[in-house]
Amino acid sequence: MDDETTVRALLTAAGFAVPDDEVERLAQLYPGLRKSVDRYYQVAVGDEVTAAVYRADESSAGDRR
Repeated sequence: MDDETTVRALLTAAGFAVPDDEVERLAQLYPGLRKSVDRYYQVAVGDEVTAAVYRADESSAGDRR
């Protein structure tokens, strides 16, 4: 399955109706996002539960509004 087909399937499953031009842009971003998520799951944690952590003090200037 190519990236555009995958993105369309994910959006459809989530119930989103997205214009074709946006799907094309999302399909370009998908491989990088997928690679990041895959790396997250490759971390050996044994039986420990993993948790994502957001530290506001480490956010970039663009995150502050």
